[in-house]
Amino acid sequence: MRSPSFPIRQLLFLVLVAAILFFAGLGRLPLLDPDEGRNAEVARAMLATGDWITPHYNSLAYLDKPAVFFWLVAGSFRLLGISELAARLPSALAALGTMALVWLMARKMFGEAAGSRAAIIWATMSLVIVFSRLVIFDMTVTFFVTLSMLAFWKVSSEDVHSPWLEVVLFGAAGIAAITKGPVGFLLPLLCILAYQMLAGTLRERKRLRWGLGIVVFLGAALPWFVAACVRNPDFARYAFWQESLLRFATGSSKRGGSVFYYIPVFLAGLLPWSLFLLSAGLRHVKWKQFREPSNRPVLFLLAWAGVIFVFFTISRSKLPAYFLPATVPFSLLMARGWMEVEGAEADYRPHWLKAGFAAMIATGLLITVAVWWMSQFAHIRDRLTEKLDPRTLATAKPSMIYTGLILTGIGVLGRDLTERLRGRWCAPAAFALLAVTAPALLVRWLPAISAYANASSSKGLARSILASPERDLPVVGFYYFRTGLPYYLRRPVGLVTADGGQMTSNYQASHFSETYAARHAQERATQSPPDITTQSPSSLQANGAPGLPFGSVLIDPADFAPRLLRSPQGTLVLVRNPQVQLLMESVPPDYSVTGQWTEWQDSIWEVRPNVASKHQ
Repeated sequence: MRSPSFPIRQLLFLVLVAAILFFAGLGRLPLLDPDEGRNAEVARAMLATGDWITPHYNSLAYLDKPAVFFWLVAGSFRLLGISELAARLPSALAALGTMALVWLMARKMFGEAAGSRAAIIWATMSLVIVFSRLVIFDMTVTFFVTLSMLAFWKVSSEDVHSPWLEVVLFGAAGIAAITKGPVGFLLPLLCILAYQMLAGTLRERKRLRWGLGIVVFLGAALPWFVAACVRNPDFARYAFWQESLLRFATGSSKRGGSVFYYIPVFLAGLLPWSLFLLSAGLRHVKWKQFREPSNRPVLFLLAWAGVIFVFFTISRSKLPAYFLPATVPFSLLMARGWMEVEGAEADYRPHWLKAGFAAMIATGLLITVAVWWMSQFAHIRDRLTEKLDPRTLATAKPSMIYTGLILTGIGVLGRDLTERLRGRWCAPAAFALLAVTAPALLVRWLPAISAYANASSSKGLARSILASPERDLPVVGFYYFRTGLPYYLRRPVGLVTADGGQMTSNYQASHFSETYAARHAQERATQSPPDITTQSPSSLQANGAPGLPFGSVLIDPADFAPRLLRSPQGTLVLVRNPQVQLLMESVPPDYSVTGQWTEWQDSIWEVRPNVASKHQ
């Protein structure tokens, strides 16, 4: 049997596709709050302080997520300098790596011709394009989960396999676990068990070298976990109980949704392929045939996608990013379905292809009508006005209309192509049309995306502060916080808060009350708590910033006025616009409050002693 060739031209073409979709303009937009700004600041602080064990955010321990992704971003900062491009580069590289794994797996399952199809299908899904360009953990987790699943498939489909495959399988699961927690190894484990149960091959689990695998898994995951527990004795309980079990089983994360939550995520996130996927992937395969060896790849992919869908549907914590690992098996199923189009006779057109283009037409018309329909209801307009700034709202409406028109136009053109073209031109033309759909939509949305990024990022506000005469004043949020502000200011930002939740760190919020006791104990010992809101990263490291109590950054509302009295040079206070009056009432009477900068949702006010009070 001839060994598979290694198509250099095909790989170069895929790299070109990845360069356009994942890397082009990667640093063009500012970092978005809350996630991108916070994650980039954690990595920047890690590089500045030299503490690679305990991540820190705004000078406080940040153990909401493990360290691997922060290591990658910090390493990118070290190589390229601190910038938006460097912060997003690890996610783009993870997307490129996952694309390569999809290519390899498709070739292994369905033949050489399926490799490039599957890789392009995966890369042109809208959910993939978006998360390949964000400073968020999920693309990195997707890479390691996919690597683990690919290694398992090779083990299960080969009579004799190298022990290195087990090293990759369990090692990738271990690294995924210290990238985003227990879900990193639970997903591959549950997917593998579900597949073996459905295939009736549970006894084949003995083929895996479990002893070697467990050693490799613990060797990958345990060193950092043990070191983090030694530095932070409560971390193990928090990681497994609060951050994992409670978030999964309760609504504590406040990120819930109905059992139908991931249906629109599937339809929109995998657009346009989602409209073709189910009928194409299941055509000509009956459920009773899934245990046959020829259909094992399909069963494996369905188990993989199904477990992820069910797992996160059951979970009480839901976000679109959680669905990202399921895009891989769905892209492989779509590639398998596409082989039917390419192998069809000249006069044959699969019904699912025509039905998919008809669904695109219907979806496009529905979106166009929905834009008009929503504009007729005042409460919908008011809700959008609360969530989006005026510029984003103004650009989003025409973008939605054009989205409907583009989908309708591509659907009409696609149906026409499938009717008119014959022979070998039909499949490539239809595939190319679908492959450019999501990129074309995202290009049309660029004005709205840019407006939203500028409104939600802290970059513009930080630039105004740093360019002003007040740039050296401490900055404090008043019951409100912009998570990217510490990153762009390159220093901690204080927060007046009753629970610490505004910094979007569950770990910090869960330790909030107990750390106030430590702060008051320090105040009694030193008479004056250290104020780190004006210190640079180098001085923070010298003063042992990772060990400072919460009181150094988090301010009890009752302590707000006394803190102002300790800052005779003045303080810049960040506040939501509806709470400006509350700020005025909280400032001591002999202090003046002067507005400095006003944005869509918030503003900055300078609070300083009156000139007369200085001379008293």
